[in-house]
Amino acid sequence: MIVENQQHPLLSLRNDAVFKMFFSKKENEEELREFLKAMTNLTDEDLAFVEVKNPTLTKENVGDKDFVVDIRITSASGDRLNMEMQMQNHDGFTRRMTSYNARQYASQLKKGEAYVKLKASISLIVTNFELFDDTDEAYEYITYRRTNGKIFTNGQQFHTLDLTKLSNDRMEDYHIWGSLFKARNSEELKEVMAKSEKMKHAGEKLLQLSADEEAREIARAREESQWAWKHTLYHTEERAREEEKVEIARRMLADGVPLETISKYSELPIESIKGLARDDEDV
Repeated sequence: MIVENQQHPLLSLRNDAVFKMFFSKKENEEELREFLKAMTNLTDEDLAFVEVKNPTLTKENVGDKDFVVDIRITSASGDRLNMEMQMQNHDGFTRRMTSYNARQYASQLKKGEAYVKLKASISLIVTNFELFDDTDEAYEYITYRRTNGKIFTNGQQFHTLDLTKLSNDRMEDYHIWGSLFKARNSEELKEVMAKSEKMKHAGEKLLQLSADEEAREIARAREESQWAWKHTLYHTEERAREEEKVEIARRMLADGVPLETISKYSELPIESIKGLARDDEDV
C-alpha cells in the first residue's frame, strides 16, 4: 500500500513486497531481530546470528501473482524461520502454511542423519485480514494433546498476527510493531516512532526505504498485480455463481417445476429459463 505524504509516498509494510524489502536488508538486521523477539519465543542468544536465505526481490518478477515474497531465515540456534505478510485470504490458507512449515522442517536432514538434529521450524504470519472469528490478535500454535494440553512437539510452530484486530492503546511489543505496519502517512508514523527508541530507528529505516525509487516501483508493481488478481478472482467467482444458477434451473426444469418457482430459487429471469428449456429441447 502506498500513501502520499508531503515528500514522497510512504511505503506500507502491509504490502508483502515492502515487508520483504524492509526485513531482508542487511542494514535492517536489528529490526528483524526485534520483530522476531516480539512475535516468537526466540531470545537474544537464539538470534545472535540471523541469515536471510532469500533476500533478492526485483521489479521484473514481483508482479507475478504466484511470486513468493516470504523471508526464509536461519538463526544462531539453528531454528528455521519463514516470515510472510499475507495481504489477502484464500481457500486453504492454513493448509498451505502447514505444508510450507512441514517442508521447511523435513528439509533440514540429509539422508541418514539422526532426527534428534532437527531444529524448530517456525512460521511467522502477519495477516491484513481476519484470520479467525474471535477477538484475539496474536496466536501461537504447537502440537499438543487436546484433553490435557500435554505437548506432543514444539518442533513445528506457527505464530500469527492479525492486523485488523490490533488495539492502538496497548503497549506490548507486538502491538507496537503492528502499529508500524498500520501507519498510513507520515503523521501516524511519527506517533509510532515516539513510542520507543527502537521504533524511532525502525521508522527512520522505513522512511529511507520509501525514498528509494526502485523500492517504490517494486511496491507499485506488487500492488497493481494484487488488484489485477482480485479483479480476475471476482469475475471467476461471478461466472461460477451464474453457472450454478443455470445448473439449478436445468434440474428443476427436468423435474417439471413451474417457471415462477424456478426463477425464485435460481434467481434467473423467466425469459432466461425459457431459453434454457428451448436449448434442452434442441439437444
